[in-house]
Amino acid sequence: MNGHTLLLFQKDNNPDSRTWTEHENITLAVEAIIAMYETRLAESHPTRGHIHYQVGDLIGFIGQCREFAALVYDQMINAYVPKDKAWLQEKIVTHLRKKLENQNHINGGTVNGHQSGKRNNRGF
Repeated sequence: MNGHTLLLFQKDNNPDSRTWTEHENITLAVEAIIAMYETRLAESHPTRGHIHYQVGDLIGFIGQCREFAALVYDQMINAYVPKDKAWLQEKIVTHLRKKLENQNHINGGTVNGHQSGKRNNRGF
């Protein structure tokens, strides 16, 4: 299931803080959540040139929100399936892990000049 996705978000108890966004698939929805968090960080620290955070900070941001859910279209049943905060948090961790692995692969398995990742048995 990686269909059309609606994100439903409510920051606090104020009903006016409710909003939603629409995305072509789960991956784009996850990237939108990350961008939303980074934008909030930048707005709360406007004098900093670079923003640094840990994955746990992002996961905590989702957990602190009054509501954060997704409706993901499933072609098999021709309906939207509701997903909760925990599911979104898992998708974010998986997405960031894959992104790091891809970056690691592009850099030839090195991070900051040090070999990383798994070794193969071919002597390379």
